[in-house]
Amino acid sequence: MEKGIILFDIDGTLLRVPGAGRAAFAQAFNEAFGWEQGVEHVNFYGATDLNVFRGICVERGVESTPEMERAFFDRLAPALETRLAECSPVVFPNVEKILQEVSGDWKLGIVTGNIEATAWAKLRYAGLSRFFSFGGFGCTHADRADIARHALKNSGVKHPEKVVLVGDTPSDIHAAKANGFISIAVATGGFDVPALEKAGADFVFADLTNTKKILSVLNGQVF
Repeated sequence: MEKGIILFDIDGTLLRVPGAGRAAFAQAFNEAFGWEQGVEHVNFYGATDLNVFRGICVERGVESTPEMERAFFDRLAPALETRLAECSPVVFPNVEKILQEVSGDWKLGIVTGNIEATAWAKLRYAGLSRFFSFGGFGCTHADRADIARHALKNSGVKHPEKVVLVGDTPSDIHAAKANGFISIAVATGGFDVPALEKAGADFVFADLTNTKKILSVLNGQVF
């Protein structure tokens, strides 16, 4: 019997893809609109692809439309795929072991600012996609709290005993709190342990290497 649902962020939590995302964004802007548009100035920590796209439109004095968003995202996915084929994501230490440990007792999903196609591509190239069956993505919602809520809906579980959200940014913590989820934060992204504690995470770890401690938290031994 499943104990509940664990929702994982991807970038900065499970893995990193150095430089690939920004390069793919620049290529997609060029292919979709002919814009020579870099995103080196954009802070992607805790961001969503939809918000990043809309922010760039504001910078350029252009009103974002659903048609433009669709045109951009249709080009973003293959642009990232090309880069992932050349340089696979770097999976953080012990991540695969943790996912293997919990996948038998918990239903696992993802909550990410990535659009759906790029999220699954990153997991696939990292060899982690087999652990996940549903998620919430940054192509349909700009706010992470809404993405997390959508992920729970997509789980198909109407009354889960427990929902845990694992992420690496204050935005992930806030998304968990907004939905009444338990928040586990890891300092493997752009925020250190004190910053994540200050943001109000229920539990904070430097990384996911302490299997015993993490499992004890998930199993309710220190709630």
